[in-house]
Amino acid sequence: MKNIIIKVVAITILIVVLFYLFYSPKLEFDVLKNPNYSHDKADQNYYDQQAKKSTGNAKLKEGVGTYVYKNINEVIKNLGQPDRVYKVAHGKKEYVFKSKGNYYLVSAKNNKVASVFATGKNVNVSPIKIKQDATKFFNGTNIDMEPIVQSSYGKYQIELSERDIKTQLLIKYGNVYAQVLIDSETNEVMGVQFMDSDVVVEHAPFSMSKISDNKDKKLKRADEQDFQTHMNKDLTLLEMVNQYREMKQVKPLDMNDQLTYITQMEADSIENDIPEDEAVKTLEDGIMKHIDNQKLEYESINQNLAFNFYDVPTLVNSWLNKDTYREKLLGSQYDEFGAGNSREYYSLVFKENKE
Repeated sequence: MKNIIIKVVAITILIVVLFYLFYSPKLEFDVLKNPNYSHDKADQNYYDQQAKKSTGNAKLKEGVGTYVYKNINEVIKNLGQPDRVYKVAHGKKEYVFKSKGNYYLVSAKNNKVASVFATGKNVNVSPIKIKQDATKFFNGTNIDMEPIVQSSYGKYQIELSERDIKTQLLIKYGNVYAQVLIDSETNEVMGVQFMDSDVVVEHAPFSMSKISDNKDKKLKRADEQDFQTHMNKDLTLLEMVNQYREMKQVKPLDMNDQLTYITQMEADSIENDIPEDEAVKTLEDGIMKHIDNQKLEYESINQNLAFNFYDVPTLVNSWLNKDTYREKLLGSQYDEFGAGNSREYYSLVFKENKE
């Protein structure tokens, strides 16, 4: 009886703390550079002890999260033929599905599904719901603040920050991880990304420390993608931003091919050995120079820039949760936009046309 009372008290305290984190003043952070990316070596003994305490949640029984580990043909059977397919890093292919206001981004390797991102009012991301109040996760859901991820790249310790709790919770269901993307201003769920353990490490959306030896498969960050792949990622970024704008009841923007071409050419020109901050500044200035040289007419031009991001859903959600970037992302004054990406660098350009 005493043990039961202690557990009830502990759970009550956890819920109170999590409610405070959600409803305290909105967290400010710099999303120009992903603040979470880290592969520092951690103390293995401590985290092995922590791993034994983690219980996780029951295996997913329904929703798009059940696609992870299945053959991509099962996804196609349920969602229909993909709108686009293109190669991405780590030997994977990205499949884009769009239907009835829903948007799916499915990653597969050797036809085996590794991750599924879904957003839209009617997507089935059970047991989570799009647009629901994020605090409802805490009723009956086990949330590990320091989960251990065992991947083919080795064993990693993840530490969820206060920012993560408000904007991108990580929840484990069986052997599938769910990254719940949240708008901290409205506390609404905007999308969910279901992943296997390798994708969690590859995307690196959270602060991570490696706790196994160096005999594991090496995680390579070299940009071996061609121009066609970059253009497809640009289109995915633009489509996802428009999806979020429609969910926020803001008019979608027209995709400007010339603006995207200029932005992508500048992104591809970033040198490998240039410091990150300098590379971002060079990218921003280069885009504006080319726009002016091409004599594009505009009332105003603005950019959202970022680096050290390795997947589009995390990037868009990070921009959404930073005031200065959010204003542009959801700005009603803009008419067109374009995008560019190279390695971990991204640029999103907004254009307000002249009347």
